[in-house]
Formats: sequence, structure tokens, C-alpha cells
Amino acid sequence: MTVSVAQLAEQALRRLGVAIVPVADRQMLNDMVPPSTIAEAALRQLGVEVVPASERPALTVTVPAGTLATNCLVELGVIASDEVPALSDQTLALSKVLEVHDSLVANGLVSWTSDAIPQFASEEYVKMAANLMATSFGRAADPANYALLEGRLRQAVAVQRAPDLALSAVAAVQASLTSQAITWWDDTGIPGALAEEYAKMAASHLASSFGKQADPAVYTMLEQRVRRMALINSSYDQAVDAVMDVHANLVARGLARWTSLDVPDHVSEPYTMLAANRLAPLFEKPVSQSDEVMARQALAQFIALPSSGERTPAEYF
Repeated sequence: MTVSVAQLAEQALRRLGVAIVPVADRQMLNDMVPPSTIAEAALRQLGVEVVPASERPALTVTVPAGTLATNCLVELGVIASDEVPALSDQTLALSKVLEVHDSLVANGLVSWTSDAIPQFASEEYVKMAANLMATSFGRAADPANYALLEGRLRQAVAVQRAPDLALSAVAAVQASLTSQAITWWDDTGIPGALAEEYAKMAASHLASSFGKQADPAVYTMLEQRVRRMALINSSYDQAVDAVMDVHANLVARGLARWTSLDVPDHVSEPYTMLAANRLAPLFEKPVSQSDEVMARQALAQFIALPSSGERTPAEYF
């Protein structure tokens, strides 16, 4: 009676409690989900609903910094909406609008130029610049209000850029897992069985962009789940390699009288024990030194028998 390498591999996995379901009956991670779907799910995790780019109107209306400067003076009550500002006041207001703009650019919040500020951001620009120059016109400045306005603008910009930010977050998750040799898939498709974990990890990357906090412990837990599922999916191949390593070791030492295609059933248990020990660290299981000793003793006893497997009676003269 002989036993196949595939059988030995499954026995080694069962010994570690890793794969109870036979390989033929296990659901493989072949249902792939595109990164864009994961990105959308990550945004939903954060409560951000984004209209698809194809359905969004283009942001074609922009406002030059000079117009916003005049609006700052109106905001402070320095001039009426139909008045022309004094040159000195206009110059001061324009400098404050540009100061706000430069600050936003320096913090990576905006990518447009000061001559083409999107209309959706104009109100925040005006109020922030007005806050900066309020004291010049005898008004009280409110730093807290400035921070609130900056937060509103950050949120608005993040929503506009949300699809790209989310795709970048998914790519960051994939790159992190790949660097740890966890994945066997590339960044063109994520296994459907792992879609939820990916979405939550991507949401963790995105959280700060939408004024939310992420829990590093949760991210670590999700990463471990992905690691475990990916490892289980590749466990059969890992187990086959472990069995072949045991066999190759015996061949190299001149101990195996058989090939990997006809491993005797009598040595299946030692093979299984040794292969399980080689697999144990991969699955965060302890290596059993007692199993190692027992397996090697059993192999030595079997190898010491004649090739027929029967005992040879001793003759005394």
C-alpha cells in the first residue's frame, strides 16, 4: 500500500487544524472584485456617497482672487456690495486671499491656481481671508472660526476627490499586503471573499481625509484576517511543498528506498508529523519537538527493515 503526496499534504494540514475540508470541496478565492468597487465600498464605510464621475456636472465656474478680495471687504462691511473699494483696501484683501490660498496649497488641500478658484470653495476663501484681516478694520478675528472654515473646505475638496482618494487607499492596502508576501493576486482584482476586509482597511486609510479617526488595532485585526484567509487558500500548495521537502531530505541522506510517487503507507504518519512541523510556523502554531523525535524514530525503524517489509530471522552458528 502506498500513499500519495496529496494525501500526506492534507493529513499534515488536518494535524495542524488548518484545513478540515478536502481541497476538492473547498471554495477557492476565484471571484475577483475590481478595485473601483472596493473603493466605493470604502467610501460608504465612511458615510460618503459619491455620484459617479460620468453623472457629475463639470466644475466649470471659477472665481479670480481679485473678485474674492472685493467680496472680503463686503463681508467685513468695509464697502457695500455695489461700491468700488479703495486701492489700499483691495490690495490688503487680495494679499489675504492669496495667503489663504498659499496655505491651502502648502497643506496639499487644493490643486487649482489663485486665478481659477472653484465657485464651490469661494465662500470659505472669502470668510477665511476676512478673518485674517478683520483686525485691520477694527473687527475681532476668530481663530476657531477659521479652523472650522478650513475643515469645511477640506471636506468639500475631499468629496470632490473622493473616488481618486479611495482608489489610492485601496492601492495602498494592496501594496502593504504585497510587501508582506501575503497576496497571490495583483492590483487589478481583489478576491471577493476579502472585499469587506479590503474596504474597511481602505476606509481606515481615508478616515483622516473626511475628518474621522481610524483605529489602528482594527486595521491590524483586518490585516491578520486577510493574511489567514490567503494563507489557508494557499495551504494545500504549502503542504505539498512541506511533504516534498521531507521526502527530498530522506533521499539526500540515502534513506528513502521509494519515490514520491510510491511512498509506503507505513511511513505516512512520520511524513505527516514532519511536514506538519515544517508548516507550523506559517500558521502560527508551535513546532512539536516530541513529534519530530517520534517521526524520525519511526522512519529509522521502517528503513532498517528489509525491502520486503518482513523480519529476517537471525541464524546462529
